[in-house]
Amino acid sequence: MPLPFLAIAVPVFHSSGAWIASTAASGYIAGTLSSTWIGAFVLGNSSLLGSLGLVSAAGIFGATGGLAALSSGAALGVGSALTAVGLGGVASTLGIAPTVTFLGLTPIGWAIAGTAATVAASLGLYVTRKTMRRINEERAKGGLEPTTLTGIIREVRLLEANSLETILAWLDAELDNVSLSDDHKDVTVDGQVFSLHRLKYVVNKDGSEELVFVTRTGRKKRVLQVKRAPVPEGFLA
Repeated sequence: MPLPFLAIAVPVFHSSGAWIASTAASGYIAGTLSSTWIGAFVLGNSSLLGSLGLVSAAGIFGATGGLAALSSGAALGVGSALTAVGLGGVASTLGIAPTVTFLGLTPIGWAIAGTAATVAASLGLYVTRKTMRRINEERAKGGLEPTTLTGIIREVRLLEANSLETILAWLDAELDNVSLSDDHKDVTVDGQVFSLHRLKYVVNKDGSEELVFVTRTGRKKRVLQVKRAPVPEGFLA
């Protein structure tokens, strides 16, 4: 299934000392300000990166700076466990990202996410030589070394992996049936062991949130329901 055309949002060095995603057509993109270059890149290109299976809601949350917020006093002030409010609830309460950022991240392209070559070829359709040149020009303004398409993919994968590890550690502390291995390579849920690199954190359109296992054919299998869908007014939970 062909992917729709999407203009790549390029992180630019902001006057605040942070990074923000920008496009030639519309300038700065609201909600993409991040303390890191890769954070702004992920926030600015979340739809494309999600469709390629590179990020899930975990990576988006990490890009906003939400990982630090999870352990902050403000997050604890939400007054409920992550399993009750979910990432969307934490983000909304702390004002770190629009809630809509976490919707629609059930990518059709997870089946191709297994091989780096396939992902690079797909992303390369959008990150042209001209775009890559502008990316490195802007990185230089922020004091960063030049990067490559492979380097960008590596950074995106690392952000997603680190974000998911942090979220799983939080769930490990909350739930008796979730256990993260000491080397952070596997997680055990209800006695079943799953490799972290095949797990994604999904926020569904009905507001529910779940951890899913992605098979080699791209099928999803729910591993853990983190948050139930909100119950409409007038209905019993």
